[in-house]
Amino acid sequence: MKTCLVALVSILALVSQGCSTFKSSNQAVVISATDPAADIYVDGQLVGRGTATADLKRNRSHAILARVGDRAGTAQIGTQISATGILDIVGGFFWLVPFIGIATPGFHDLDTTAVSIAIPAPQTAPQQVQHTSYPNQ
Repeated sequence: MKTCLVALVSILALVSQGCSTFKSSNQAVVISATDPAADIYVDGQLVGRGTATADLKRNRSHAILARVGDRAGTAQIGTQISATGILDIVGGFFWLVPFIGIATPGFHDLDTTAVSIAIPAPQTAPQQVQHTSYPNQ
């Protein structure tokens, strides 16, 4: 009876931990620019115009650029430990198998799943000021 109880607890610990291994290595991120005509680039690759959804690697940072002509805005997305990653760490202390999840992309999450990039308004040419001379009185 005692052996069955230990086996049951061990199986439950194994099944409930190590979830990072089973998470997708990519995460969807919605990127929008304040100018709908802006081309959106992620890590140098064009992903869309105005608003785009990109599947980005969870375990690395990404640079985002939105550009219209000579006007541009940028953003950076970093990574953090995911909730399943924390469960892998805790579960690893009870049962070593969950520590495997630490080496997988599912251990991380991106900082955000939605990015809005502000693009500066176009600068207008300065108005020329006309000087009016008044006759001396």
